[in-house]
Amino acid sequence: MRLQVRPLRLAFTTFLALMVGFAGVSSSAPPAKSLPGKSSSVSSTTATTAQAGVSYSGRAFAAFVDVPALGVHRMYVSDTGNLPPEGGLQTAKLADVTVPSVLSAQILIARTSGANGVAESSAALADVNVLDGLVTATFIRAESEATCNGVRGSTEVVGLKVAGNDVEVDAFAQSQPMTFEVPNVGTVKVVVNEQMSSTSSGFREITVNAVHVTVTGVVQAEVILSSAHSDIDGCPSSVGGGGGCPPAPECHDFVTGGGFITVGTGGRANFGFNAGIKPNATAPDGHLNYVDHTNGWHVKSINVMSYTNTGATSRRFEGDAEVNGVAGFTYIVDVADNGEPGHRQDTFRIRISLSNGYDSGAGKTLEGGNIQLHKPCP
Repeated sequence: MRLQVRPLRLAFTTFLALMVGFAGVSSSAPPAKSLPGKSSSVSSTTATTAQAGVSYSGRAFAAFVDVPALGVHRMYVSDTGNLPPEGGLQTAKLADVTVPSVLSAQILIARTSGANGVAESSAALADVNVLDGLVTATFIRAESEATCNGVRGSTEVVGLKVAGNDVEVDAFAQSQPMTFEVPNVGTVKVVVNEQMSSTSSGFREITVNAVHVTVTGVVQAEVILSSAHSDIDGCPSSVGGGGGCPPAPECHDFVTGGGFITVGTGGRANFGFNAGIKPNATAPDGHLNYVDHTNGWHVKSINVMSYTNTGATSRRFEGDAEVNGVAGFTYIVDVADNGEPGHRQDTFRIRISLSNGYDSGAGKTLEGGNIQLHKPCP
C-alpha cells in the first residue's frame, strides 16, 4: 500500500558529525553467508565434534544501517558473525546502542546456535528509533530455525510507526510491503517479516528480517532491524521426502530469550538473555540484560554461577549482577518455554538482591517475545 503522511522534521545535519566505531557496532561487513571472522564483541563456544554428516551455519544481528552520502557505510550493530560448521553458540554484545540521529535502541538479544540437529538464530530490539523518528517501534524480534525436516521463521513487531503514523501488521503474513511518501524525506518502503528460504538435496536455509526499511529521494538509506539466518547441511536424502530420520544429535542444554513483561501497575520491563551449559563447555555461562521502565533500573549480569533444570520446559540461572552500573548485587531468573510462539505462553521471572528486594512476579507470561529451550537431552 502507498500512503501520504505528514511532514517529518529530520535533523540530518547532525549526521555529518558521525564517526564509525560506536560500541557494539561494526562496519563494511559483507552479507551474512560470507562474513569472514567474528566481531570483537562476539562471545562464542563451539562443539568439539559435529553431529555425524551434519554441519551448521547461522548469523544474527540487531540492526544494519547504510547511509552512504552521510558517511555511514554498511554498519552492523550487535553482530554475532557466522557460526562455524561444527555449530556451538555465538552471541553478540547486549549493550544499548545510540548513533545520533541515525539509530537508538535497546538490544535484548542477538545469538546464533547449532546443536542437537537444529540451527537457530534470533535477534530482538526494544524502544527503537530510526532516523530521528522516521521509524519507531516498541519491540522488534526475528527468529529463524533450520532442521533436516524443514525451516521455520517468525517475526514479532509491536508499536511500529512510520513518520509518527501507526502501522498495522499481520503477525503471520510473510513479506508485508508498505510504501509511504514522506514530505522532505522521500519514498519510504517498509517490509515487515521479510523471509527468504531455500531447500536443496541435504540442505535447508532461512533468513528472516523483522523490519526492512529503504528510503529513496532526498535521503538515501537502508535499515534492517532484527535479522536472523540459519541453515543446516548434510541431511540424509530420505529426510523430508519420504521417511528416515536425521542422525542422533549430541546433547546440549541451554536457554535463550528476549521480550517484555508487565510489571507494577501497567508498567513494562524488557529482557534478553542466554544461559546454560553451552557446546564444548562443562560450566554454565551466559548474559542477562533487564530494564524495568517503571523505576529505571538496568540490570546486567556479571556471570552465570549456576544453571538448574527445574522441569521439562523450565530452567533457573543465577549469578552476580550490576544495577545501573553498580556491582555488588545477585540475581535469580526463572524461565519456561511453554510453546510457540512465546507470546502469552512462555514465562519470565527475575529476583534481585536490592535492599528492599525486587521480584518481577511469579508466573509472568510474556507480553511479547519468545523463550527457547534448546532441545535438551531426554
